[in-house]
Amino acid sequence: MTTAHATRLLDLLWERYAAEVPHARTFVTLSGGRFRNDHVALRSLARPGGGIALFSRPFERLGWRPAGAYRFPDAHLSAIYLSHPAGLPRVFISELLSEELSPRARELLATLPEDPAPPEDVDALAAWFSAPPPPSGAALLELEKESQYGAWLLAFGRKVNHFTGAVDDVEAWQRRMREAGVPMKSDIEGAPGTALRQTATHAAPLPVALAEGGTREWPYAYFEIAQRAPDFDGFLGPQAHALFDMTKR
Repeated sequence: MTTAHATRLLDLLWERYAAEVPHARTFVTLSGGRFRNDHVALRSLARPGGGIALFSRPFERLGWRPAGAYRFPDAHLSAIYLSHPAGLPRVFISELLSEELSPRARELLATLPEDPAPPEDVDALAAWFSAPPPPSGAALLELEKESQYGAWLLAFGRKVNHFTGAVDDVEAWQRRMREAGVPMKSDIEGAPGTALRQTATHAAPLPVALAEGGTREWPYAYFEIAQRAPDFDGFLGPQAHALFDMTKR
């Protein structure tokens, strides 16, 4: 597949994401209608035939290559990122290591249907990154106590977790977004001069349809803003850990 196919996939994923995350649209407006994307992030559940191994496969077909790996023991997560030789945005894929959780948490996560193989057609692949069947409201609340990431998976499954605007001055953009009325993370991850500095909006809530009927609002996705040193391609583990928490209620 060509770089044009890879670009189309990102465009389709962005359209679905931005339609549900008004803070992302605000950033685009403030950017004059266009912005440079640093990376897109996806969440997954580690299990046979799933997780990072499954989610990375379609991106590797489209030219991305594994470029770094990370571990977050406190959150029971591992992650990789992929880079593209044509300079397309990085893809950051994390997975929840359910075997490290309690038996009850594993039982709740097992209600997530197994992920089917990602299709090769780009439009069908974009649609593959979708929400799971409606979860039980009680299951969401119970799992949240042990793993908010796990509860997010029950609610949103394979949906995109966030996109990221690449900027030259993260502090200036934090101020601009606040002045535009966007609720922002209170601090910036990474001191001045750090190879990567990041902040984010609060997560936009979405109504999640429940198995028993009705809906419950749940934090869906934030928009990240990143200032990256020109010679730095990866991520910094402690900063990424802090951003995972942006989907806490």
